[in-house]
Amino acid sequence: MPGFLARYPRVRLQLIATDHPVDLIAERIDLALRVRVALTSDAALTMRSLGTSDDIGEIEWHLERADGVTHRLRHQPRMTCSDFTAVRAAAIQDRGVAMLPDHVCSEALRQGLLVHLLPEWRAQMGIVHLVFTTRRGLPSAVRALIDHLAATFPK
Repeated sequence: MPGFLARYPRVRLQLIATDHPVDLIAERIDLALRVRVALTSDAALTMRSLGTSDDIGEIEWHLERADGVTHRLRHQPRMTCSDFTAVRAAAIQDRGVAMLPDHVCSEALRQGLLVHLLPEWRAQMGIVHLVFTTRRGLPSAVRALIDHLAATFPK
């Protein structure tokens, strides 16, 4: 977001982070960034795929190897949180094992604050996508944000 705000200094941006589904129309939300294993949504909404990300499970982790072999790891976590930075902080403080997307933990791994367990396994890939109500009549700032996210999302 800092790059977007620097490019568009007159745009005001309000971000809402939540781990539950939102009704874009009823809640008057212009744009949602979602990560799902399958692209399912209301037919009235428009979607734009950005790329993929690891999917974090709360009670069951779906793991896969590069050769396509999958495994479900069922467990009772001591803590769950939709904020990856809080999960990373807990793991750094030796509070347990965490499944985190690469972009959240790569620096801590590089610094030796975290250790990559089960390096042959990874989380099931999720599809990172934007959801918005319409292509026509979209405020120019929202259109600019969509284009910015599409151009800068790591592929």
